[in-house]
Amino acid sequence: METYQLADQPGSSATLPGLAQLIDVVGDDAFAPSLFKSMFSLTKPDHLTAFSFAGDAEPRVILAENIGRRPVAHEIARQYRKDYWRHDLANQLTLPLEGRRLDGCWGVRTSAAEIDHTNYRTHCYTSAGLEDRISLSEARNGRTLRVNFYRYRGKAFSSEDAARIFDSAKLLLALVRRHDQEGSAPAQDFSDQCRMRLAAIAPSLPARELDVCVSIVNGVTSEGIALALNVSINTVFTYRKRAYARLGISSQNELVRLVLNKNAALRRMLHS
Repeated sequence: METYQLADQPGSSATLPGLAQLIDVVGDDAFAPSLFKSMFSLTKPDHLTAFSFAGDAEPRVILAENIGRRPVAHEIARQYRKDYWRHDLANQLTLPLEGRRLDGCWGVRTSAAEIDHTNYRTHCYTSAGLEDRISLSEARNGRTLRVNFYRYRGKAFSSEDAARIFDSAKLLLALVRRHDQEGSAPAQDFSDQCRMRLAAIAPSLPARELDVCVSIVNGVTSEGIALALNVSINTVFTYRKRAYARLGISSQNELVRLVLNKNAALRRMLHS
C-alpha cells in the first residue's frame, strides 16, 4: 500500500472537467453520473465509488458508477458496505496510530494482490476484473469521506494518472462532501430491484437461479458466481440454463435488456 499525505500541500490550480455543471447538480441524482463523466475525462477510471464512514457504524454509500450499462459498481459497493469494509487497507489511515488519528487529506494506492482477505478480494475486485485502486480520504469531525478510483486488470493507473487524481483531491472531496450533506439519497440497491423484477416476471424462479441471474446482470463472472454461491462452475451453468428457459430467453444480453427495460418486463408479466 502506498500512502500520500495531501493535506499540507500548497493549493493547486487543478480543476475538474465540467466543474460548472457539477456544481449545478450537487445534491441531485445527476451528480454521480456527471462526476464520473468528469473524472473519466481526467483520468479514465473504470469504477468510481464514494463512502462516508463514522466510527464502527456501517459506512454509507454516497455514489457508485462504472463504465458500461450494467451497474456493477452498485453491487460491489453494497457487498463492501455489508460485509467487507472493515478489511479495507485504507482504514489504517483513519484508525488511531501511536495515540493519534490521521486527520486531513490522504491519497492511498492499493492493488487486489495486497488484500489478504480472500472473500473481500474476490467479491470486490477479482470477480469484476478490478485490480488497481487509488483512494482519496479526508477525516473531519469524526467522519471520514473516501472516494475510490478503480481500473480493470491490465490497465493500472500511470504515475501521471495518479498525480492528476491527487491534484484534484481537495476540490473533488469538497464537492462529494457537499453532495452528501445536501441529502442525496444513497446509491440505489440495484440488486434488490433486479431480484424483485425477475421474481415478478417469473414467480416460479427458484432462489438459486434468481441469485445467478442477478449476479449476471451485475456483471459478475461465472467464476465469481461460483465462488459467491460456493458451488461448482458447472452448477452455475445449469442454474443459468434453467433460468433462461423459465424467462423465455437464450442469452445474457436478453437477460440484461429484460431487467433494464421496465416496459418489456411489464409486457412479459401481462402476457404470461
